[in-house]
Amino acid sequence: MTYDEAYNYIQERSKLGSILGLTTIKELLKRMGNPQDRLPVVHIAGTNGKGSILACIDAIMQDAGYRVGRYISPTIFTYLERFQINGVYMREEQYAGYMERLIPYVEAMEEDGYGPVTAFELETAIAFLHFLTEQVDLVLLETGMGGRLDATNVVTEPLCTVLASIRLDHMQILGDTIPKIAHEKCGILRDHVPCVVYPDNEEAYETIRNECQSHQAPCILPDLKELQMIKSTLNREIFAYKNVNHELALLGEHQIYNSLTAIEAVNILRGKYDLNYVNIQNGLRAVEWKGRFEILRQNPYVIRDGAHNPDAALQLRNQLIKHFTNHRILYIIGVLGDKDHDRMLKLLGPLACKAYVLTVPDNGRAMPAEALAEEVRRYIPEVVIAGSPQEAYHLALNDAGPEDVIVAFGSLYYIGKLDME
Repeated sequence: MTYDEAYNYIQERSKLGSILGLTTIKELLKRMGNPQDRLPVVHIAGTNGKGSILACIDAIMQDAGYRVGRYISPTIFTYLERFQINGVYMREEQYAGYMERLIPYVEAMEEDGYGPVTAFELETAIAFLHFLTEQVDLVLLETGMGGRLDATNVVTEPLCTVLASIRLDHMQILGDTIPKIAHEKCGILRDHVPCVVYPDNEEAYETIRNECQSHQAPCILPDLKELQMIKSTLNREIFAYKNVNHELALLGEHQIYNSLTAIEAVNILRGKYDLNYVNIQNGLRAVEWKGRFEILRQNPYVIRDGAHNPDAALQLRNQLIKHFTNHRILYIIGVLGDKDHDRMLKLLGPLACKAYVLTVPDNGRAMPAEALAEEVRRYIPEVVIAGSPQEAYHLALNDAGPEDVIVAFGSLYYIGKLDME
């Protein structure tokens, strides 16, 4: 099987959409020999910040000399970005080989009345197979949506679980209140396995605490009384935690909170891995996570941020106010139709004088640019419809002066397509 054949196969499977539930993925993994049970795993769920927390853990573990597998979604640049080992994407020939091995299982299962096997279930199985084949030292496993019924929720004994920031998103599936959503996210908890919780989860915390108690799982929160903010620049967040100074390459107070969550998770991992505070310092200083208040150039500033729900929009708004008050701000915006784009625009719209809007390409959930433009005009005086992310970027760049700021946001699905040359 060639890579193109394998990729076309998964694209056909993607037309099935998301089918929540564990019966099919468990049967597939059983027929494969349950590779997930032979891997050391940190499992994370949450609304925002999952990738940032795992990026911090990844960088720390790599600094200590370990090989770290990461399974992430959605991707920004390329399909195979979702399967990484120490930041290196799975090779095309590897992917084709894994797919060729799995298709007979899929066909046999469906003949036996299981399924259909969705794209995400198949990708999850490939991720476990890849990490076991490559004998990684640790797997950082990110849920796709929710937790309880997410296809990743098949690991019986993770080293620890992590709950990132829990906010309102995917409400039509996960519930219309934060406690209901938190209940779904807590589905990844396991008996007696420590759970590290993002420190700003007040509305979700009672649910999280009760779920941890029911699993007799230690519930670990970063101690904000031990946090000292020192300095915030467009290059670094500088802070001290438990009397240790840190420089964080990810920007924003919320990213400091994400890094504290990562630190506490790493402290749990110290029981199995040889780690020290220098690895933590070096990792946080070097960590990269594309598309999260990522500054691509200056004069004018160009920033891409994957903010796609109101809480993420609020964090982006705070960063723009902190660093770019009195600057002229231009937006590039593309959103998915099932997101709360109106609340996002209410938060961010008043900061900008002009917006370039687009239809997120190659996504059936994308909101058409014309409809998006009508919404944006309620908050921003001048709106231009662009035919592609690249066209939007070049139009904005031609319009911007050296002191201006261009910000692309609204969806992770398009910001990697911006032409930055």
